[in-house]
Amino acid sequence: MKRPGMSLLVSVFFLVSALVYVPPGNSQSYTILTYNIGLLRIFGFDLVPAVDVRTRIAPRELARFARQNAPDIMLLEEVWDNRTAAAIAGELSPLGYASVRPSGRSPFCLGSGLLLLVRSPLEVVDWRFTPFAQNTFTNSFARKGVLEASLEDPSRSAARFALVGTHMVALDTNDGLPKNRAQLAVFHAQAAQVLSVLDSRSNQGSAPVILLGDFNVGPGYADAAYRSIAGEKGLIEAGESLGLSAPRVTWDPLNPLVRYGHYPQEPPAKVDHIFLGGGATSSWTVRGARRVFDAPVAGVTMRPPKRADAIEVPLSDHYGFLAEVELTRAQH
Repeated sequence: MKRPGMSLLVSVFFLVSALVYVPPGNSQSYTILTYNIGLLRIFGFDLVPAVDVRTRIAPRELARFARQNAPDIMLLEEVWDNRTAAAIAGELSPLGYASVRPSGRSPFCLGSGLLLLVRSPLEVVDWRFTPFAQNTFTNSFARKGVLEASLEDPSRSAARFALVGTHMVALDTNDGLPKNRAQLAVFHAQAAQVLSVLDSRSNQGSAPVILLGDFNVGPGYADAAYRSIAGEKGLIEAGESLGLSAPRVTWDPLNPLVRYGHYPQEPPAKVDHIFLGGGATSSWTVRGARRVFDAPVAGVTMRPPKRADAIEVPLSDHYGFLAEVELTRAQH
């Protein structure tokens, strides 16, 4: 016979345990989001459908998410328009967020697409953006690269850690296996540049570091390319560290914005990642991870080809990836 009373008590016990958890005195918890918002339009053509309506709605939806979840760090990719970046930063500023936006554009008028948002009391001490030294012709339409920053937490005796964010070259695949050698060579060159920046910003691995963004590779999808980052510098990926309980897909062909977009043939994959490197005297623990921004948004619609009716869609062709982590420093 089932015992619903006992099940309820167990559920309550775990809920209360989670609610009352307090990190030890030499630890601090952070919530981190990476999210490719997919506002990609070139020469008036939407490579991801419904750019106009999603651009209008994005600041409101990101602010709503921030109020509900209070992420400490958010890295957004594919925010191509400076006015959109300013609108997002303006919505989030009253919630305690400072923003970092690399300047500069490619000859085709697209910039890095990156927008970093950091919530007080965290502070961005300094930052730098470096364009990728190598790129494909298609990706040369944008000025993608590596954003690096040092963050300070005044609430923890001015503790510092490094942050590196990026959006790497996309790979064409046959069911997850790269089919273009030139693209793959560019990916490995970009990966080497990302890891070099990571090394420098973390003082050769002595400082704790967060590496996040859209890497366009993942477990089981261009897996060897993914492991060229995931297996380096002692990095752990927040999702993989949790095993089977972690989100498996941030790029989903079932998402209408993918199905009716420019790359409907690519298989489902988790290509958006948060990597953690502990440093010489500190370590990261992943407390939780989940997929976000995966539901249709009221008022965000598109009309698929050969259909008379409009359908509601998510905010982006990617889903967001949110991780709750804890940084513990050795006591002296």
